[in-house]
Amino acid sequence: MNYPDFHLAGKVAIVTGAAQGIGRAIALGLANAGANVAIMDKDAEALAHVKSEIENLDQQALSFALNLENTEAISTVIQDTFSHYGQLDILVNNAGVRVHKRVLEHTLDDWHHTLNVNCAAPLLACQAAAKIMREHGGGSIINIASQMAEVTSPFRVAYCASKAALVQMTRVMAVDWAEYGIRVNAVAPGPTRTPFTTAATESGSMPVSIEKVPLRRIADSEEMIGAVQYLASSASHFVTGSVLVVDGGQSIYWR
Repeated sequence: MNYPDFHLAGKVAIVTGAAQGIGRAIALGLANAGANVAIMDKDAEALAHVKSEIENLDQQALSFALNLENTEAISTVIQDTFSHYGQLDILVNNAGVRVHKRVLEHTLDDWHHTLNVNCAAPLLACQAAAKIMREHGGGSIINIASQMAEVTSPFRVAYCASKAALVQMTRVMAVDWAEYGIRVNAVAPGPTRTPFTTAATESGSMPVSIEKVPLRRIADSEEMIGAVQYLASSASHFVTGSVLVVDGGQSIYWR
């Protein structure tokens, strides 16, 4: 009998938006499972700290400080990671932005900024990674979407649209790249405690109603690690095109 293997020893992963919150947790979780991890974020100082944390887990780390709206840099960084390690097994597109305004207050700049980071950057990263993976036996791509791909909020028109688009992109890629052994899945977090959400909640700009979450709490960033590790590992070898919702039951209990 073949038992599921969740270990990632000898694997190489890339995580975008890894300086804090969910991205940091995922990067450390993958390293703890045995992977060497390349991390990207625009916050160079915080990124350097995460790199040190990965190395303290006795794993190798590369860090790249860049703004993901710099589209030309994305494929270069992914190629540099492959050139350094000689392999690329896992890509996690975590970086994202959210503009918290009512629909009539959204500007075209808000829309373009959100779609550029939440959709265009993952597309380019997926393309660059897939070109490598198809020549080297496949790999796993994991896009961090959101429960907001399915439910709605009056303050997040661009965010909801971008995450819904990311889910559909995931499904199309899964079908398109299956013949190369490339699995593409998404994780859809619900309300999660991060530096951004903590500040937004405290300011009142993003209220969180615990009563709408059946488990009656919001998640910690570290609670997203298990879903990503599962999809990154051989334990999910027959899983592609799926969206794993991690929201405490909120999206099935929305009221």
